[in-house]
Amino acid sequence: MAILNFYSLRSMHDSANDLLRSPSLKRALSHDQEDDRAVQKLSESSLKMLDSCGRTKDILFLVKTHIQELQSTFHRITLGEKSSAEKKFSEYHVHRKDLKKQMFKRLKSLKMTKNTTTSNGYDDDNLMVVANVLGEVRETITSLVESLMLLMAMPSPNPKARKSMNCKGLVAAKAKLMRVNSLSPWEKCDVHAVRQAMERLEAVESAVEDLEIELECIFKRLIRTRVLLLNIISN
Repeated sequence: MAILNFYSLRSMHDSANDLLRSPSLKRALSHDQEDDRAVQKLSESSLKMLDSCGRTKDILFLVKTHIQELQSTFHRITLGEKSSAEKKFSEYHVHRKDLKKQMFKRLKSLKMTKNTTTSNGYDDDNLMVVANVLGEVRETITSLVESLMLLMAMPSPNPKARKSMNCKGLVAAKAKLMRVNSLSPWEKCDVHAVRQAMERLEAVESAVEDLEIELECIFKRLIRTRVLLLNIISN
């Protein structure tokens, strides 16, 4: 799985967008058939990445909502509402199964777009840079979805470390997030165990929020890429 290096991707993507703005690139493109096809291919790739990013944002929102609902269920248990919580847990397992299916579907779709984001077939070095960046975007979104799948396994990170989680710490955090615990404390409805689970869920929610912020940044940069490519095509 690719490492989630958001800082590096941000820098690369900003540089690629700067290239697309540069008058030198516009002068270099002769607008013959080959150049037009290359820019059109990049434009189509950027549109596919925007679509993938948007769909992944939808999934991430569902995961976040799902976690919040589970936190609410745990809270009911601490208040003594154990009978209603049992029904909620059954619903939780059904929803989690559906979310996993959506994630697998998104991963499959991302892998199918690999050929459209390759830098092969671009004679111009600047266009090749842009194609490479779109490929990195695809790899990052793929890795992000895989990270969500790990988070949905309901792991047990160290709650004391959740405040220090940031973009650079996500890789280390994922290793902690892979420690999956048994559901037996939930079934026993032990209040202390439930409170510990609530603390772990807060850490998971924090990690999801970090991913949400970075995905939104990727989405905005992709919009800029798409607009810049359309401007080149129309001029």
